[in-house]
Amino acid sequence: MVFRTPDWRQAVDKKLAAEKIRARLEKRLANFLSCEVGVLPRLKLGELVHLAFAIWGEEETLGGFNTTMNAVGQLVGRELLWDIEPKAEEAETPKPEVIN
Repeated sequence: MVFRTPDWRQAVDKKLAAEKIRARLEKRLANFLSCEVGVLPRLKLGELVHLAFAIWGEEETLGGFNTTMNAVGQLVGRELLWDIEPKAEEAETPKPEVIN
């Protein structure tokens, strides 16, 4: 018997989704600022979402802000949303032996 997770997120390529969302938001921001996307500084995806609401809305409580942040976070994951580098696993350092 095969059990499958009915979770739609398993089928989504998180990096590709993050790239597409980033490209759309960067394009909108560049259009708003009348510049090319290439001249914009690299922002975290979460910062771009926040900025979009700041520019096209009045405040963070604009309808849909929390829903949008939650949805983007579920789609791409917290690490891609905020550009969190995975921690390298630290090798265990051998403890010195104590001789009495």
